[in-house]
Amino acid sequence: MQEEVKAEAPGRPSLREEQTRITRDRILEAARRLFIERSYSTVSMQDIAREAGVAYQTVFSQFGGKLELARALCTSALPHVGATIATLVPVRQQGDPEAWLRFLGDFARRLYEPCAEILRFMRESGDASLITWLKEIEDGRYQLLGELRAQLEGSGRLRSGLTPQAAVDLSWSLISPATYEQLVLDRGWTPDQYQAWLSMALPELILAS
Repeated sequence: MQEEVKAEAPGRPSLREEQTRITRDRILEAARRLFIERSYSTVSMQDIAREAGVAYQTVFSQFGGKLELARALCTSALPHVGATIATLVPVRQQGDPEAWLRFLGDFARRLYEPCAEILRFMRESGDASLITWLKEIEDGRYQLLGELRAQLEGSGRLRSGLTPQAAVDLSWSLISPATYEQLVLDRGWTPDQYQAWLSMALPELILAS
C-alpha cells in the first residue's frame, strides 16, 4: 500500500521557514547587543555575523546593509506601541485631566520598558534616517496629548500662571524616553519607582491644590 503523505497544517510554517526565522532572530539579538554595548558607527556587519555565529553572507541575505538591519532591529523592538497607545482611550474618555496625568506614569513605563535601550541607540546612532525616525515617534507622542490640552482648558484646575499649552509641554517633556533612560538605565531606578514618581509628579506640577 502506498504510504500517504500528510499535508502540513494550514498556516503552519515549514521547517525551512522556521529555521530562517530563528536565524533572523539570532542576528537581530546579536545586533542589539553590539549596537547597545558599542555604537552604530563602530559595529560592522562582519561583527554582527561573528556575534550571531553565522556567515556574513547570511546577514547580508537576510537584511541587506547595516542601516536596513538597524531599522529591522528598531521595528522589532516596537510591536507593543499600538496596544500601549490604546490604553489611553478609556482614560481620555473619562474627561478628568487628573486621572489622565496620573495614568501617564503607567503609560510611559509600558511604552519604554521594552525598548528604552533601542530608543537611546536611535538617538545616539549618528545616522540621519534613524534620528529622523525617532523625531517622528516623538512628534507622534506629543500629538497624543492634544486631548489633554483641551480637557485642561475647561477644567479650571491649572496651577496659577500655567497655560494649557505649557502644561502639555511639561507633560511631554517628563514622559520623554530620555527621562526614563536617565532614571532607570543610568541611575538604577526600578520601573516601579519611575512609574510611581511620574504618576505623583505630573498632577502636583500641573494642577492646583
